[in-house]
Amino acid sequence: MIAAFPDNAINTEIKARLHNAGVDGKTFPLFTGRATNSKAKQFFLISTQLNDPNFNKCGDGWENSTEIQIIVRLNKNSGSKALLNNATQEVLTQLSDFSLPGSTGLTVNKIQLSTPNEVVLTEGNEIIYQKIIRMETLIS
Repeated sequence: MIAAFPDNAINTEIKARLHNAGVDGKTFPLFTGRATNSKAKQFFLISTQLNDPNFNKCGDGWENSTEIQIIVRLNKNSGSKALLNNATQEVLTQLSDFSLPGSTGLTVNKIQLSTPNEVVLTEGNEIIYQKIIRMETLIS
């Protein structure tokens, strides 16, 4: 039998670790969808979660890939990417020992973090920096 679907447990644990994190005197709320009324200038966003069944001799589970975006909006010529870089380091630090509570019935057997992409956009008088962190886990 395959392990319980992990998305809600993963979202809950990421939120516990990252929501309202303080970086360089700024607060980073965490959202799980783009539909928000927030006017936050900096925030974390769980943007994509993909799961593939993993069947093995140790028990069935999931190969999960979760993308967390770090978004920082700055007025043009008002600063550097230092806030984005420091927020990225905060996410990597907070997720480096990622595990799920025993009450979920799920165990994280392996974790790998990477930063595969960075996007820079301009919108009106703002520059929008986005760093994408991919957290890949093997869960049973």
